[in-house]
Amino acid sequence: MGDDYSQDTKAPFNMAIATLMSLRNTLDRIRDVEGDQNIPPKERQRIKIELVKRFYVDSSPLIMKEAILKKYEHILGIRPAEVITVNKSNQKQKKIVIFSYELNEKLDRCLLNLQVELQKNKYYMPPTEDMGSAVARMG
Repeated sequence: MGDDYSQDTKAPFNMAIATLMSLRNTLDRIRDVEGDQNIPPKERQRIKIELVKRFYVDSSPLIMKEAILKKYEHILGIRPAEVITVNKSNQKQKKIVIFSYELNEKLDRCLLNLQVELQKNKYYMPPTEDMGSAVARMG
């Protein structure tokens, strides 16, 4: 009774388009977090780290080349910058998370490089001969 359904051979939506929309949302969230002055800088950076990791993971189905995915796998291991402080009264050491300009630059370079890899597969911008039809579809 419930077993006689037909399976459609075409996906109900284009997964690449859904993935690109998700990536765009992640980039928008990164921009919004970086611009939110109500969030302390070290917390903004912690959030950005997690969003850059999400961008890498979510872009992997579009990149699909094992060598390129391996090249950027280090992104998953990025951690917030820490320093050790010493309490002057009792000499106890404590690790604290800090904002790091170097880490911020590293995160931006990771995003830039991943976007370049996606563009190599023409995911971000269509070839110039397809621009007219892409613009027409958007209107």
